[in-house]
Amino acid sequence: MKLRKLEERFYQMTGEAWKLSSGHKLGGDEGTSQTSLETPNREAAKSQNLPKPLTEFPSPAEQPMCNEVVTVALRCPSGNVLRRRFLKSYGSQVLFDWMTRIGYHTSLYSLSTSFPRRPLAVEGGQSLEDIGITVDTVLILEEKEQTN
Repeated sequence: MKLRKLEERFYQMTGEAWKLSSGHKLGGDEGTSQTSLETPNREAAKSQNLPKPLTEFPSPAEQPMCNEVVTVALRCPSGNVLRRRFLKSYGSQVLFDWMTRIGYHTSLYSLSTSFPRRPLAVEGGQSLEDIGITVDTVLILEEKEQTN
């Protein structure tokens, strides 16, 4: 009996009081059915209001259709050809923004169609479809002629 008391005191002092209990079998009682899928982790997730996992994909109506997208290739004066995809509904200003972004300022360079060669005019509020870019297109980036 004295030995048992010393052992209890030792476990309590070292923080291992769990060794004094008889414990329980992992997985719960054998009498309960194992069909319940509620685990402590799932219960904690419910109490924390975590977002539900994404199991649905966006409907095709929300995704742009392939016929709404056009690929524009930009032939630079250096000989490089850069390609980018745009929605046909984008404003035509995106072409000039792209051109400026890659290092060709609109005051020094202009865009023109490849065949028939004509300058690409951009007016406010027009979409790519409105200015005639409805299929995959190659645009020529050329230097503007300097007037003295």
